[in-house]
Amino acid sequence: MVMTLSRRRFTRAAVLAAAVLAGAACDENPTRPSDVEGQTWRLMSIERAGTASSTVADPSRYTIQFADAAHVNVRSDCNRCGGGYSLTGQSMSIGALACTRAFCGEASLDFEYTRALQSARSLARSADQLTIQCDGVVLRFRM
Repeated sequence: MVMTLSRRRFTRAAVLAAAVLAGAACDENPTRPSDVEGQTWRLMSIERAGTASSTVADPSRYTIQFADAAHVNVRSDCNRCGGGYSLTGQSMSIGALACTRAFCGEASLDFEYTRALQSARSLARSADQLTIQCDGVVLRFRM
């Protein structure tokens, strides 16, 4: 009984230590605004929780540009948006986007895309790819 309890405590401690180290490793290579600024990032796919990834038919219609360290410009199909954002390490948030409100068609991802961006929680860049984690959605971009 004592041996089993000790193993459980050791296992919990090991899992906790691994989680702490993994968190520290993420902070070692934080994404800075300058890492993503000045590029037009085109949406390649949308991954919704619990469903398969959807490839975007025309990535040039869904873009994001980090204009500077605090402002983002978005093309969402036939609409244009702008707003503020913050990026600290891997954590990010995008404030309310001010968008034109043209009807882009029944098949448009306009509403889903802007809604997902406004729920952004983290950002990661790897070479020419950008991944934004949102509430229940992962957005994958390419330069």
